Amino acid sequence: MLIELRITMLVIIAALFVFIISLLRRQKLDLKYCIVWIIALSGIAILCVSPPLLDRLSVFFGIDVPVNTLFMVCIAFLACICISLTIVVSRLSDRLRKLTQNIAILEGEAEKMSDQNNRDPAAEKQDE
Repeated sequence: MLIELRITMLVIIAALFVFIISLLRRQKLDLKYCIVWIIALSGIAILCVSPPLLDRLSVFFGIDVPVNTLFMVCIAFLACICISLTIVVSRLSDRLRKLTQNIAILEGEAEKMSDQNNRDPAAEKQDE
């Protein structure tokens, strides 16, 4: 792998690392997601810095060009992140639906109770 490409990738990884840490500090990103990104960025940085490791990984996967292996690892990581975030969004969507339904039920019950308390006692006696 060309040294220019390795340096460029390391600069991009460092910028992403700083960005992830700043999101964590501003509380825009949860710690559990931050740790996943930091581990992934560290793994990609190790592959960029260690050409023999990347070469062995390329041979293992049967890929001729080590840079393609690096891109494959990055794409696989991003796919895993997308799948895990889709699962999280699905769970949150389901919880939001259930919460909305519970609030609607409670508001209906509160309205019934309010109507019962606000009835005129004279009107109830005439109904009997």
